[in-house]
Amino acid sequence: MTPLVDSSSPATPELSEGRAVCGALRNIREGDCSRLPPAKNLKNVLLCRRSLLQQSAIANFGRNMRSFKKILSLDLATPLGSRKRPVRFRKFHWLLGAVAGAFLLAGALAPRADADVLVYFNFEGNTFTSVPAPGPGGLYPLLQNQTILNSPTDPFPPGGLLVTPAVGTILNELVPDVPTTNTALELRGNTQGTANMNCFRFGVNTTGFAQASLSFALQSLGNGTQFTQTEVRYSTNGGASFTVTPEGLVTIPHDSTYHVYTFNISGAGNTANALIEVCFTGSTSNNAANHTYLDNLQINAAVPEPATVGGGALGVVGLCWHQRRRLIRSLRLRRT
Repeated sequence: MTPLVDSSSPATPELSEGRAVCGALRNIREGDCSRLPPAKNLKNVLLCRRSLLQQSAIANFGRNMRSFKKILSLDLATPLGSRKRPVRFRKFHWLLGAVAGAFLLAGALAPRADADVLVYFNFEGNTFTSVPAPGPGGLYPLLQNQTILNSPTDPFPPGGLLVTPAVGTILNELVPDVPTTNTALELRGNTQGTANMNCFRFGVNTTGFAQASLSFALQSLGNGTQFTQTEVRYSTNGGASFTVTPEGLVTIPHDSTYHVYTFNISGAGNTANALIEVCFTGSTSNNAANHTYLDNLQINAAVPEPATVGGGALGVVGLCWHQRRRLIRSLRLRRT
């Protein structure tokens, strides 16, 4: 084997370093520097070292890539402790696309069941009777004719249930209702010095409606002895018994400002002859300075949206169809 550097040349530090580098690189690679022309000086030694480094790096890179592919395909693609199987990537099934499209189409095109107004009292015209259909602007065809009555079990005292003009509000008003007398329902407590429950009632037909709510605007004025709390309750058996809404007793602020109150009466849904009672308590005097005004009482009802029901059904069908192969395979394994 011909040496890289002429052995007859005088030994120098540079030549000794060249011999050591080429020897080390020959041990790393399977080849050697014997095919290269003899190195006569330091320049040839350095060229030999750079060539060996480049070739060794390229060869090592190729071997590392092959090892990495082998590890990825066999080891990392399967869970630990399981049999090594190649990973199969399934294409997106056309049926899933169809189901997703149907789901979006159902949500976009299916008719939505927005809340309908069933009862509306604005007390205009000094009356206890509700506004008949089709209501303000002809936009409310489902409005029912109902009348407010004093409760036979928890009544207001004489003179405690009135309609008073020029004290109403536009809060909770149906659009485009325009008040003419700005009348509101005036409520007063008892003269016994004790806080009793005083209620008024009216009927409503909620057949076909699973969800319902009652709302009104309320203002409290006085010297502190007026009503302090309100609650709403409903009956589905003709008034034999009443159920208080989930809100229970709600505090009435005495700040001379109208506030809107909303109560969930869905428990009275799908009832042809439901009874609603609106009750007040806490008043210990019917002092002339005490006033509780109620205006724009309405009942809103709704049914579940067809888009939600239909879309959910389509989603379930699509999921079951997509998983049918796994389900069949599972049943076969259980039989065996």
